[in-house]
Amino acid sequence: MTKRLTRDVAIMEIMQSLRRIIKSIKDYSYEVSRKFGVTGPELWVLKTISTNGSISPGHLSKKMYLHPSTITGVVDRLEKKAYVLRDRGQEDRRVIKVHLTPMGKKLVRKAPNPIQGKMIFGLRKLKRDELNSIYHAVKKLVEIVEAQNVKVTFIFDQE
Repeated sequence: MTKRLTRDVAIMEIMQSLRRIIKSIKDYSYEVSRKFGVTGPELWVLKTISTNGSISPGHLSKKMYLHPSTITGVVDRLEKKAYVLRDRGQEDRRVIKVHLTPMGKKLVRKAPNPIQGKMIFGLRKLKRDELNSIYHAVKKLVEIVEAQNVKVTFIFDQE
């Protein structure tokens, strides 16, 4: 039988859990940046491209649950670092595909899996009612801290 939490204990546990999540993401992003010279979000983009092959920025944004403009900024940075290239289609020059360079492939082989991907993978495994419960709880937290209109990109991105 589950022990009933007091209101104060529940609030304390929620705050501790949020701190743990934030700290683990921040620590991970710092380590990736220090060891590999890319941010956690940049690594996530590289790993996603590696998994999916040559991919359009639009499809990449859908795979990663991010706004297309966010993807564009990260791909710009990765292109400057020579980890990815953009290619225009031969038949339709409006079609752009992003793919890894040899340097990008080498980095992907050496680097760990991104924490954002781990979170999405875990959320996808949840039952629908568990996912809905988390969705509503997190949405309520966003309202509590009045962050509904805060512009977001990646977690701990260094833009």
